[in-house]
Amino acid sequence: MTSPDLAFLALQAAVAGRFSLEQELGRGGMGVVYLARDVQLERPVAIKLLAPHLAARDDMRRRFLREARTAAQCFHPHIVPIHEVAEAGDLAWFVMGYVPGETLAERLRRAGPLTAEQLRRVGREIGWALAYAHERGVVHRDVKPENILLEQGTGRALITDFGIAWQEPRAGSGTSTPATGEVMGTARYMAPEQALGEVLDGRADLYALGVTLYVAATGRHPYEGRNAIAVMVQQQTQPAASVRQHAPRLPAALADAIDQCLAPAPADRFASAAAFVAAIERSPDGAELAVEARPARAAAQGTLALLDWTFVIALCGVFFVLGESSGWLGRAMMTGIVQAVLAGVTTATALRAGETLVAARRALREGASAADVADAIAPPPVVPDQPASRLNAFSLLLAGFGLALAQGTLSSAGLPDLIQGPIGILSLLLPPLLVHRGLNTARRGGTLSAWWYSVVRKPLAERLVGWLGGRPNAMPRALPADAPTEVLLGQAAEQILARLPQSAREQLPALPAVAAALAAEAATLRARALALSGEQRQLRAAAASPAHDASRQALADEQDRVQQRLGTTIAALESIRLDLLRLEAGQTQPGVLTEQMDVLRDLQRHVDAVQELRRELQEPTSVRERS
Repeated sequence: MTSPDLAFLALQAAVAGRFSLEQELGRGGMGVVYLARDVQLERPVAIKLLAPHLAARDDMRRRFLREARTAAQCFHPHIVPIHEVAEAGDLAWFVMGYVPGETLAERLRRAGPLTAEQLRRVGREIGWALAYAHERGVVHRDVKPENILLEQGTGRALITDFGIAWQEPRAGSGTSTPATGEVMGTARYMAPEQALGEVLDGRADLYALGVTLYVAATGRHPYEGRNAIAVMVQQQTQPAASVRQHAPRLPAALADAIDQCLAPAPADRFASAAAFVAAIERSPDGAELAVEARPARAAAQGTLALLDWTFVIALCGVFFVLGESSGWLGRAMMTGIVQAVLAGVTTATALRAGETLVAARRALREGASAADVADAIAPPPVVPDQPASRLNAFSLLLAGFGLALAQGTLSSAGLPDLIQGPIGILSLLLPPLLVHRGLNTARRGGTLSAWWYSVVRKPLAERLVGWLGGRPNAMPRALPADAPTEVLLGQAAEQILARLPQSAREQLPALPAVAAALAAEAATLRARALALSGEQRQLRAAAASPAHDASRQALADEQDRVQQRLGTTIAALESIRLDLLRLEAGQTQPGVLTEQMDVLRDLQRHVDAVQELRRELQEPTSVRERS
């Protein structure tokens, strides 16, 4: 392990007691990202620190903090969340969610170009994220493989690093660059209008996403200029080569969508990220899947169709039964008919679902990847260019339910037998057809289908494939340990101490015992805080009384004291680790640590004496227990 740099040490000192830095995750032109642990919530987080030479500039510091706050307004499953934006002294940073896994750039370096379905998934999920951001007037301006994360285990794609994002000043006013002539971004991924400092909107992000997918599909950039000027000249003088020239097996719909994103003029690209997602989804025949997985998709589509009809028949059956007169033989007959039809459709659905499982298992045994089989079982929804009208969907549903209710009155309408027979048959067949059409029309709105696919169908398919024996590709980065922060800090102190020269270790003979005592104290405090929370819940559930009110207040006061002492104890442990890191980096002397441990021992003796005195005086703890 290399010694930590000065930025690591300075940031750890600034966030001690709240966050515990573990290691560097990566760095770029704007700053460095560290893996850390949230001390209170016991979860991993990532902290991005603005590069010191940029933090010294007031304009860059203000921009960094402003744009981090802008990104913090975006709450979406495919956008890495930002929890906190802060500054202290010469430092500026923000805290964001930690996504275990790897960047798309790392994935491409490790395993080469993506398959068509992997490419479609990345485009779909990042497209959803950009559509969400653009609706709120936020333009990312730096979409590239390094800023796309692939979550370990699930493969979910998330976009991160809104470091140069910009938000339009007024909703619906159109998005433009904050300053004429300003050029920010990564040259190979910048749209021509962005490279020239012209007015831009979300279509600039679509251009960058197109370049990203081009690289992910082919392993090369659409323009291979040696520098930014050469790339700009090529953009202005020649069209990009079609992605299918370098990836000929790419499905036509997906390739055409990527090519359209690379159009030099914004007007020739997709009007929105949602339109781009709709375009890449237009492959219902599953021709892009591995041959082994195609039977599983056909069976899955049949299962989904039968499930749709089962739901529709059950829904219409309720109205058919309600339309018959109560207590009349017709209601009992209609109930029996509906139950018989439902039993048949349900049986057919179960058989088709079993066929899907068999086909999926066979595909896995024949060598199809787990991702391909999951995509076969849960084919993505096809979203049209223009969402269907909600009024049309509501009208179809209303007509279907109304006709189902009216069906029971036809037998008493006195119609001639020649007419009543065909009308009776139509009144039984039309309601399910109308309701089915109405539900499909409602789904074509796009939002509900996309949510249902992302949150329910796709995760369920991935779990099912795992149960059948599929194994996702392993990601290289390990998850952080689940041990409490005090345990990790204690272990880190031991490891750093073991790496120090023997002469330095001899000057710190008491350090292991002090670190162990602090870790044990923190564990005791954490357990007490948990117990106090349980006691407070019990009192809140009990009937209100003056005695209970006093006990609740006493418990709350004690919990505050416990939490404060827990924070102080972990901060002391963090201070030991930080000074050991400084010692390892040659930034301090062993004597400083010795003095700090003397202070800690005095503080510990003082705290122990106060606790002993409280036990002797039988302070409120025992009183509360008796109450």
